[in-house]
Amino acid sequence: MSKQPWDDISACEQAKEGLCLEGKTSDVLDASQGVTARDYAQAYLQSLIHATQDAVIAIDRQGRIDLFNPAAERIFGYTQAEVLGQKLQMLMPEPYAGEHDGYIARYEQTGEPHAIGRIRTVAARRKSGEVFPIELSVTETRTGNEVRYGAFIRDISEKVRLQEQLVERERLAAIGTTAATFAHEVGNPLNSMYMVAQLLERRLAKRHDLVDDTLTTPLRNLMGEIMRLTALLEEFRALARRQKLTLRPISLAVLVADLLAGEAPLYTARGITVEQVFPADLPPISADGEKLKQVLLNLCKNAVEAMPHGGTLTIRAHNSGGYVRLEVSDTGVGLPEGVDIFEPFITTKAQGTGLGLTIARQIVSAHKGMLTYQSRPGKGTTFTLMLPVSQTVEN
Repeated sequence: MSKQPWDDISACEQAKEGLCLEGKTSDVLDASQGVTARDYAQAYLQSLIHATQDAVIAIDRQGRIDLFNPAAERIFGYTQAEVLGQKLQMLMPEPYAGEHDGYIARYEQTGEPHAIGRIRTVAARRKSGEVFPIELSVTETRTGNEVRYGAFIRDISEKVRLQEQLVERERLAAIGTTAATFAHEVGNPLNSMYMVAQLLERRLAKRHDLVDDTLTTPLRNLMGEIMRLTALLEEFRALARRQKLTLRPISLAVLVADLLAGEAPLYTARGITVEQVFPADLPPISADGEKLKQVLLNLCKNAVEAMPHGGTLTIRAHNSGGYVRLEVSDTGVGLPEGVDIFEPFITTKAQGTGLGLTIARQIVSAHKGMLTYQSRPGKGTTFTLMLPVSQTVEN
């Protein structure tokens, strides 16, 4: 492994006191050690590179990495030894990786910078394969005929996530306001329509001599549609309401067992095998039991509907530091690629409203938790809830 400039910082630090004397810089600070002002300036610069929280990476004209600071190791997940001498493309997703050598060649031929001297938001790739957003600033340095390119990189994953959450909250607030108005304006006449239909049904029931299926069937269909629209309005109201929680310590294993006990006959009838995996030392979570049941019922219902020919529903929990990680997995058809199922009114079901998962994530967010999913078409889907551990648990 090549020696990094900051390896000799400590030696130069010993000369620190000799750098400035009454505002004057000595050209040679310590003849016995041969430490000059330039030596110290170089060491000081490298100490900054070593200590900064942003990744600092340098490459030669062939795109090979020859500087990789500790922050770069932390951000990208590679050690210095793994990347020195390697092509920079190992840190890039496509299409950037395939085009990078062309960027350098084009710049050296034309002298026209596209990235140099600007701060851009692009994507990078960690050792794990994860693609994440970064802010990138590129500079060029020349010493004689030697040319190097330096990159200053800031991981903005958290910043982007917070921005997305803010936009999502604002969007849901706007949808909620519209939903509340809509539910109010439609709810009252819809309720009146249902009451009239009920009255008509009771009167027709007394006139068997005049009633046949040409009357009763349309009436039943009408009442069914009114009830369906009423249920839809209830989801609109739930979306519009601010989630009010009554938090208390809850055993997630007990809550899930109670929920599944009530749903077991339905699952058995549909050929669904249920597996529950809960470690004995799982800490209690801080949650509103009824609200959390609503979320889990929705996830389990979706899982069962994704397995029309039977399959396995697995609910598994893990202790994850200050959170409990709960996974709800099925072996069903999976979700189509390119569909954001948390988007309001987006649904993969013929009779779905597209609001169930939006409300579920809203409830989980109110718990200061997170709801995500992974899916593969034809292989199944896993929803993951991250829920905070109860603060009453003693450390």
